[in-house]
Amino acid sequence: MTKILVVLSIFWANTALSTNHQFADFFNSLESLKANFTQTTYSDTHSLLSTTSGTLTFKRPQQLRWYTTQPNEQILLLNNDELWLVDTELEQASLQQIQDLSQTPLYWLINKPSTLQNLPIFSHQENHIDWYTTNTSTQTLKFGFKDNLLHAISMNNELEQSIVIAFDQLQINPRIQPEIFKLSLDPNFDIIR
Repeated sequence: MTKILVVLSIFWANTALSTNHQFADFFNSLESLKANFTQTTYSDTHSLLSTTSGTLTFKRPQQLRWYTTQPNEQILLLNNDELWLVDTELEQASLQQIQDLSQTPLYWLINKPSTLQNLPIFSHQENHIDWYTTNTSTQTLKFGFKDNLLHAISMNNELEQSIVIAFDQLQINPRIQPEIFKLSLDPNFDIIR
């Protein structure tokens, strides 16, 4: 009986250690990423408010293209210090004020964990997803990993709504052409700076 307990405790210790490194290993090795996403927003009473979907393209140090295809076509485009919101239906592009990114999931894409303190820590496993949690000054962020790949991000906004972003068809470190992160607009678009 004692031998079984020793074997189980060694197994649990190895599992916990490997799980605790999963977050840092993934984000430290990440230079670029492509994925499809589905974002669902729930009210504080857990009622479904909205569902959006699209594609994410990211390249370090600070380039992001968040392309929402459903229900409306919009692009959030980060290229170094410029953040643009492009609404194709309204034919409008507006330069956004870049806020403190440390309060957003984007912070963990831009910065490698090896350069940061207070990394998210393993909190639990649910439905074969390992969840890591971090608290910012304004919200709790949760990162879900499945098979050592980022599977989902969960957070609550200032209205106590729950937002869950699930990823699929994840490509790690693909070659990405720099043109995808450049603002390219039809001449009919209104530009708001």
